[in-house]
Amino acid sequence: MAGRVDTCGMTDIGLVRERNEDHFLIADLKKSVVIHQTSLSYDDETHLMGGSQAKLFLVADGVSDDLIGERASRLAIQGIVQYLLNTMHWLFRVNDGREDAFLEDLKSALAFTQEKIREIGTTTSSRSPIGTMTTLAYVVWPQVYLIHIGNTRAYVFRDRRIVRLTHDQTNAQALVDAGLMDAGQIRDLPVRPILSGLKGRHPHHLIPEVTQFKLSLHDKLLLCTDGLTTQLSDAEITELLSTDVSAEETCGLLINAANVAGGQDNTTVVLAHFTDGTTAQLKRKVEIVNSQKQQSADSLSASEVSLCWPTGEGD
Repeated sequence: MAGRVDTCGMTDIGLVRERNEDHFLIADLKKSVVIHQTSLSYDDETHLMGGSQAKLFLVADGVSDDLIGERASRLAIQGIVQYLLNTMHWLFRVNDGREDAFLEDLKSALAFTQEKIREIGTTTSSRSPIGTMTTLAYVVWPQVYLIHIGNTRAYVFRDRRIVRLTHDQTNAQALVDAGLMDAGQIRDLPVRPILSGLKGRHPHHLIPEVTQFKLSLHDKLLLCTDGLTTQLSDAEITELLSTDVSAEETCGLLINAANVAGGQDNTTVVLAHFTDGTTAQLKRKVEIVNSQKQQSADSLSASEVSLCWPTGEGD
């Protein structure tokens, strides 16, 4: 890709929930070589890294009324990363003739994590459904491939309007699809929309949806949990994405707006802004952790966690 990608992810507990059951991930996928021994001038155990082959963005929202939800979303992301590293032929390039097999691999990655979560469901005493809603975006410029389960969402912002790239798998959305409810009424429902595939203790029965979309320079790709979309309309999200600020600042604006609107759920956003390199100098990598409660060092359930960095030209 000629240009830059300004990326940021943030997660917030909201104003009502006692814990954060959301997780997110932003990653570069690269080739690597570890040199153990050579007659060349490399030191032993030198680790060489290639340029970015693809970019991976993930959001996951745990489904449960207890700590199992946080564990499910954490396992979803860890499982996908594990699958990419050890099983999947993930160094896919556009037009290399393997697109169908590649998409099946991505679906298998989610199936792998769902099986891990199913195993938790068979060993826990929790009476609530156990699972996770997940949206994965794999970007090989200019294509973005999306694998989606549940009601986490992906949007693309272009020319000051947004297009939803995913389709909610909820009973409420099923009513809209059947013409029995207007899309604008979903946000006014008195209860959180129920996942249409979450029956009994088998959320793994949800079928992953696969979408692909061709990106353009200046597009903004947004992944989010329903903590954002149940509080803000598409029009309100569009207005915030229209601001000419960094990805980090935009993520902060989105989360703050969700909390101002009620903050009824955990809110997680991941934003990637694909620029042509002519914008103002992007901020260096920064990690910010603001916690309302003291958290353990290995916990990802802080009140607000953000991870942001720009990537260089030529990716």
